[in-house]
Amino acid sequence: MKSSHHHYAIEDTTRSPQAHWLPHLLNGAYKLPGLEGKKGVLFSNSVLEKYIQEEEKHDNFELTSRINRSIRTLSTGEQKKALLSYLLQQNPDFIVLNNPYETLDKASVSVLKQQLISLSKSMPIVFIFNRQDDLLPVITHIITFEKEELKALVPIEDYIFKRSAFVFDKDIPTAITTYTNIPEVLVELKNVHVNYEDRSILKDINWTIRKKEFWHLIGPNGSGKTTLLSMIYGNNTKAYGQNVYLFGNKKGSGESVWEIKQKIGFISPAMLELFKRSYTVEQMIISGFFDSVGLYQSPSTLQINTAAQWMDVLNLSNQKNTSFLKLSPAIQRLILIARAMIKHPPLLILDEPLINVDDEGTALVSALINKIAKESDTSILFVSHRDEPNIHPDFIYELHPSPNGSIGKQK
Repeated sequence: MKSSHHHYAIEDTTRSPQAHWLPHLLNGAYKLPGLEGKKGVLFSNSVLEKYIQEEEKHDNFELTSRINRSIRTLSTGEQKKALLSYLLQQNPDFIVLNNPYETLDKASVSVLKQQLISLSKSMPIVFIFNRQDDLLPVITHIITFEKEELKALVPIEDYIFKRSAFVFDKDIPTAITTYTNIPEVLVELKNVHVNYEDRSILKDINWTIRKKEFWHLIGPNGSGKTTLLSMIYGNNTKAYGQNVYLFGNKKGSGESVWEIKQKIGFISPAMLELFKRSYTVEQMIISGFFDSVGLYQSPSTLQINTAAQWMDVLNLSNQKNTSFLKLSPAIQRLILIARAMIKHPPLLILDEPLINVDDEGTALVSALINKIAKESDTSILFVSHRDEPNIHPDFIYELHPSPNGSIGKQK
């Protein structure tokens, strides 16, 4: 049965921030069939986060009152399911879905997608998207905004999706930082197992990362990707007493966490929270030499020149004095990667670097990652919850959940 409703999609771009038009859209202020004069609800990660905080601060279990559980204890997929169910109980006229699949693994995406297709038969849907592949097959029109003005309403078959054919055509700057005594094997995990209280997270993990290798770590939500990363990069006490070897030394045998971190470049979406002050593009990249948030030391001429070369590679030379916070998510990721790579560390860990990045930005960030893999001696560990067609790793390490903890398989 085909839905009789109009269903809309809005491309999530920095050119027209949601803050301008989203409140008006939810209040039915725009002349759009099925939405005008109606009231909508918003399904998004930020809304979910508000309910989680509300529960923590005020013991208000609105989302999970039916199942008598704290929302924090649910998987990401279950949290989103609880939010959707709660929103639909409000009997809205329509629902706005803001990148609903972000942070979900493939299985959860598939379940949610079917739910939304089913929902589309009974109410109009507005789908805010980063990635064209995420769009529901029921979408009929694309909406574009100019600030808070409704700019265009285009049938989906007539809409031209942006595609980036961008290439970085300058070579990566050479290393000016030297590391001594870096062995061939950078990371080695032998029969690693992790339990938290009565729950098994990882079971018999055997994994070796050597110099100049490009790995993609994948696995569904809750399969232990974050735990595995924290064994390597973080201060996860579960790593002590186990056979975890980093740069030739058994973890916990004398080398400090700081000494380990100096040999690893690291980026994750959570890092963006650190950079709240207005640092320029140049300051951000140079700060990679000092592993600092902001720039408190005077860089050498050589360091300033190297940062200039990186900005040249990224085609950002003319924006060196621009505030990092004013740039799009994709450009921010490029800068964070350059910051992490400026010392040419033996290992670069990229934890979900493409979250909240649109198709055009994904192509851009992926091109830089592939370039680093090709032109440097740095090993790359790329982590994501979805397949990324633009990423070209040498190897894939996949976590498969089991009742006794996730087991790892090399592909």
